[in-house]
Amino acid sequence: MKKIIHVHSDRKFISDSEKFDGEFFVNELLILDTKNSFNEEYNNKALFFEPNPENLNKILAIVNTADILVLYNLDFFKSQIVNCVDKKVKIIWRFFGTELYSRKLHLYLSTKSKSFFIPRLFKDQVKRIFPFLFQKEKLFYRAIKRSDAIVGVFKEEYEYLKRHWNHLPKFIPLPQDGLRLYSKEINFELEYPKSNTVVIGNSRSYYNNHLDILELVETSNLNKKININILFNYGVENAYTDKVREKATDIEKATLIDSFMPVHEFIDFYGPVAAFVNNSYRQLALGNIMMALHRGVKTYLNKKNPTYTWLKNEGLYIYEIEDLKNDLESGQIYLAKSEIVHNLKCLKNLKDVYTKTDFQLQIMQLLNT
Repeated sequence: MKKIIHVHSDRKFISDSEKFDGEFFVNELLILDTKNSFNEEYNNKALFFEPNPENLNKILAIVNTADILVLYNLDFFKSQIVNCVDKKVKIIWRFFGTELYSRKLHLYLSTKSKSFFIPRLFKDQVKRIFPFLFQKEKLFYRAIKRSDAIVGVFKEEYEYLKRHWNHLPKFIPLPQDGLRLYSKEINFELEYPKSNTVVIGNSRSYYNNHLDILELVETSNLNKKININILFNYGVENAYTDKVREKATDIEKATLIDSFMPVHEFIDFYGPVAAFVNNSYRQLALGNIMMALHRGVKTYLNKKNPTYTWLKNEGLYIYEIEDLKNDLESGQIYLAKSEIVHNLKCLKNLKDVYTKTDFQLQIMQLLNT
């Protein structure tokens, strides 16, 4: 069996390591954090190190014993690890999104959103023109070149990324059969017909481009039965979020959901929801999107988002942001039963096609290259 060491810094994704469980690999966890109440379930299952220069050599001594090193979110400290690790160790980068999308933020913000981040956008432009002047940028791109594979959710995103970052390593798609969180599908007897609720966004993140959707809602002759819920329960607060809050209070039927939901509440949240709207131009909110689809929710995505392309290619009924205004006015915010059943069949097919066994075989093949 081959030894894999998984390097994490976000507790929400530690369970992703389970996709490597099986007959091929021995898996070990290394968490870049201190032991605390948030990660206590891993206190006896993982090694813990604070991500600082003093610990780098200790970490390298451990990861150099691996056949494969998997790094979840290629941030600055993990880039340092990658650039120093022994050449015999295969490197897998578990792509999160922010590593690349944040470097070309101008592509993923609407005009309204950009107005809140002008200094940041100017700084990003300087980095793109003169990357050699920034040590962190040099280390990051060196780490990408050192990586043997990038693991993501779907090939359409990888193909999109390659058009903007042409030096990415080989792509390996994640298995879709591990979506235990989404296994609770719609109960037609209890959840159909749906309520009149439309959910907007997944967080406070500016990638949601909330203001464009809120303006669309505000200028629509909104069907009187429809209620708007805006998921705004995690993420940093700034001038952008202040403006979103202000805009939301101007819409009579809009409610901001500020409190963070535990997992069991999140699973049930989409049961009565009619429609989910995500105006991101990048892959974002996949958990919300997949949960919504499994619960028979009509889903609106921006056509610029590679997630839209992926799901349409897989045959699902996905709707464009451009359809939203007419649907809000006409009240056509629901999927028909036949559309829900069709989407569930497509989701099942995803799980059948992208299996954990196939994923692990591709990882094994990587060792032979």
